[in-house]
Amino acid sequence: MKNSLRRAITVTAVAATALSLASLPALASTKKAGNPDPYFTWDTQLKQSATIAGAGSSFAAPLQNAAQAEYQSRDSNATISAYQAVGSGTGETDIVKKLVDWGGSDVPMAQSDINSKEPAGANYSVSQFLQVPIGLGGVGIAYNVPGLSSKVKLNLTAAVLASIYEGKITTWNNSAIEALNKGVKLPDKKIVVVARGDSSGTTYIFTNFLNAAAPSVWTTAPSKSPLVLPSGGLNPQLNGGVANDIASTPGAIGYVEYSYILLNGKLASGTANILNKSGKYVAPSTKSIATAAAADPNVSSTAFSIVNEPGAGAYPIVGYTWAIIWKVSQINDNEGTLLVKYLDWLSHSGTGGAIGGQNIAAEQGYVPLPANIQALATKTLLQCTGGANHAVLLQKSAS
Repeated sequence: MKNSLRRAITVTAVAATALSLASLPALASTKKAGNPDPYFTWDTQLKQSATIAGAGSSFAAPLQNAAQAEYQSRDSNATISAYQAVGSGTGETDIVKKLVDWGGSDVPMAQSDINSKEPAGANYSVSQFLQVPIGLGGVGIAYNVPGLSSKVKLNLTAAVLASIYEGKITTWNNSAIEALNKGVKLPDKKIVVVARGDSSGTTYIFTNFLNAAAPSVWTTAPSKSPLVLPSGGLNPQLNGGVANDIASTPGAIGYVEYSYILLNGKLASGTANILNKSGKYVAPSTKSIATAAAADPNVSSTAFSIVNEPGAGAYPIVGYTWAIIWKVSQINDNEGTLLVKYLDWLSHSGTGGAIGGQNIAAEQGYVPLPANIQALATKTLLQCTGGANHAVLLQKSAS
């Protein structure tokens, strides 16, 4: 494991970020007959003790927190230090500077990201890193409108959302919002815009959607950078901070990863239906997120956008989240083995009675990775080599 991480774990980063696992079936051994995956079979088998640590995307935190606890319960030799939900941008910085064993980001790292984060004179290349898909989720638009019945789900479009975030629509009873919600009495109350104050992959997915679905209104390119908000806007840190500010601020609206809506009961009754590319208003759900992903199966670390996909049932604000590691392991072979085993287990669903990380993802409001994306994860991890230039992920028990 790297030297002790330099940040303390905040309450918003770790508190209450995993849904109950009580509904999971009793765990079966990954060695149970019927599991055809030779890598997954050995993913929780480690001969010697090892410790690893990761940090980054808060989009992925509910998945990481639940999965890490489950993985460690199945492999007594594995220790995974509590995942630090510090945001995608910081996750990229930490892996580039070798402060953690993996960084989490909802946007695969590009060369320009490395150039801005690497130590002076390092001259790293994006080809020195591997980017592993580990989760699939949606970004919900949550609101807190006083007096609005919990039975009412507001309809919103990319154009209206862009106008709200640009400060062109400032009250809830604006005619543009009323036109989308016939018969709904909306208050003459100021809209409080909430957005991430840190470098955020969730912000990238949200602004990618605005740019794709309403390019004439949202003319700027998608970005992880904090948004410039209208007067009175709020810029909390992380998805948990956004969720808390929306829930506690009358008049607020914000974008937040779907799991955080499930985790916060105050948001569940105030989540918008968003107009999709096929002209249908769709709410975030595991079904609508899966429908969107199925519309574009050809995903890679260089072609990763799945926002605004066609399909009547497709939710339009959807994305993958990724784990970034060094292609040539920067840790000793034993810890490197644990790292690739954990990430392979995390990115796969169990078969033959076994439970994998994607089974747990389903319990956290994520959508299990499609089969081809699970295969992409293993293919990517097989490129990771240890100190003797050998593959670290093996089809047998090794440490």
